[in-house]
Amino acid sequence: MAFADPTPVTIAAAVKNLVRIDSGKYGSEYLLVEALQEFRMFIRSVELKKEADGRRKVRHNISLRQTIYATATVPQVLRTCSVVIEHYWGDDVTAYDDVALAVAAMMTAPNIVKLNNFES
Repeated sequence: MAFADPTPVTIAAAVKNLVRIDSGKYGSEYLLVEALQEFRMFIRSVELKKEADGRRKVRHNISLRQTIYATATVPQVLRTCSVVIEHYWGDDVTAYDDVALAVAAMMTAPNIVKLNNFES
């Protein structure tokens, strides 16, 4: 099942609808251009090179990028956040979903503030 098109993301309590502008082999790109900024999101899956023991790994990734356009007095600002999930091909789907969901549940607003304040 594919992600919605457009895909909504909420930034500072405002819903931004990013429209799919490209899709290809196991990946899509979404974009919303506004007067002073743009939001670009990539959703990708890729099979990695075989490991020495012959096992194959898979990587899934979502990346969201906000670009604040430069003005005559302020340089361009780029903000990025991404999530990466890796697992072995044929691994227990529920098990690697559980690991990813555990990280997603931990990403609460207070914990993100802590992370951005160099707390560990």
